[in-house]
Amino acid sequence: MPPRRWTTEELETANTMMGEGTSFSDIAQKLDRTASAVESKLKGKKVSASGASTSKLKPKPNSVADATPQPAKASISTPQHAPATDAADDGDSSMIKYIVGAVIVAVIIWLIMD
Repeated sequence: MPPRRWTTEELETANTMMGEGTSFSDIAQKLDRTASAVESKLKGKKVSASGASTSKLKPKPNSVADATPQPAKASISTPQHAPATDAADDGDSSMIKYIVGAVIVAVIIWLIMD
């Protein structure tokens, strides 16, 4: 059974409780979820004094001068993977990705064998 999606109300409750300093296990108990599910959903969130959470994104520039693009630096490090989205939690989506991957592998093998 795929995990159930988070409702807007659950997210608001979790963010508010996190802002109040409530533990993940207490939030999980209130929302009828596991502590690890709450922790992974709220991971990467900063909480302001008002209890509203914000993600760890770079602040937007205040002026046009701050918004000038900077040249990209070449990186030899390993590529970073895109963060998981709620769509990845969908069981049907995972199955489709698996089938597409299997078809691609089969085509590559067929081309090599030909």
